[in-house]
Amino acid sequence: MLPRTRLAAPLVAAILASPFAPAEAQPPAILDSVYGGVSIHDIPTDEEGGLDGTFELRTAPVFGHDWTIEVLPTIGASVSFSGETNTAWLGGTARYMLTDSLFIEGFLGLSIHDADTPVQTNGADLGCTLLFREGAGLGYRNGPHALSLYGSHISHGGILCSDDANDGLTTLGIRYGYHFR
Repeated sequence: MLPRTRLAAPLVAAILASPFAPAEAQPPAILDSVYGGVSIHDIPTDEEGGLDGTFELRTAPVFGHDWTIEVLPTIGASVSFSGETNTAWLGGTARYMLTDSLFIEGFLGLSIHDADTPVQTNGADLGCTLLFREGAGLGYRNGPHALSLYGSHISHGGILCSDDANDGLTTLGIRYGYHFR
């Protein structure tokens, strides 16, 4: 197994560097938003702990543009500041504007992680490397700026692998988002 920092560092660097361009340059029309934040790692259990840095990049909606609900392709990563399990994900975020400023959102996709599988000696027993990821958030947007509370969970749900180990991993955090459109 690669050390966790060697696995996570290139992914985090790519996600952080991609949305930034000189102030006078226009972002690509395909880019919707970039989010970054901090979350509590592996709640409510005590198998792992600490804080994670989370980073997410969302493209323009594949459908639902100008509808009440938009579905945005999403790629993201979570890096544990405590040396615990790091994750990366790919999927779709559905965003629903409750008012001009208040929104709710949900995520569904697949995630990979760097924990030992099927069972770790210390930490969450996740069963297999490829897991489902689901999440939900509530946020406030003012112009291009957004702030949201967000929770997510990864697990194989007894579907993606046959291993009985399925502790799952749940996070809860706060994120800042910048919207390009």
